[in-house]
Amino acid sequence: MNIRFATLEDVPTFVEMGKRFHELTRFRAYDYNPSRVADQLRAVIHTGQNEKGTHCFFVAEDSQGQPIGGLIGCVEKHFFSDQLVATIIHYDVLPEKRMSGAGLRVLAAFRKWAENRGAVELSAGVNSGVELEKMNRFLQRLGFLQTGGNYSLPLIPITTSKQ
Repeated sequence: MNIRFATLEDVPTFVEMGKRFHELTRFRAYDYNPSRVADQLRAVIHTGQNEKGTHCFFVAEDSQGQPIGGLIGCVEKHFFSDQLVATIIHYDVLPEKRMSGAGLRVLAAFRKWAENRGAVELSAGVNSGVELEKMNRFLQRLGFLQTGGNYSLPLIPITTSKQ
């Protein structure tokens, strides 16, 4: 297993993986826009390609070099402080590859990246709506403290244009 930074060549693969992840979560009620996802992934890769970059995109590969998951994160000054906080933007591993160690290793790479930038905290929000207890146990075993929750309030019924 290998953990590496994403390249532009990874974008098509992660657009397809993103669609699969999207369909497994509460976000499946939203339209999935592949071209927007591709644009967002390219932007993250471009803003993270230097040692002072504020964003990162890590890829977890299996022993055959195939991407099986990834983590997109950032560091930024907290709203009320000059100290940097690292935040996970998106983090997932293909369902059939979970429990392979990929999730743990990609998270460890993000932690090291954040520490190298001087972050004082690593923040993870879980808002997929699936396997919440499992993710809670995983994060707490790694030392994360639960500090709140995620809430959503639909303002209009969300239906995809595919229906």
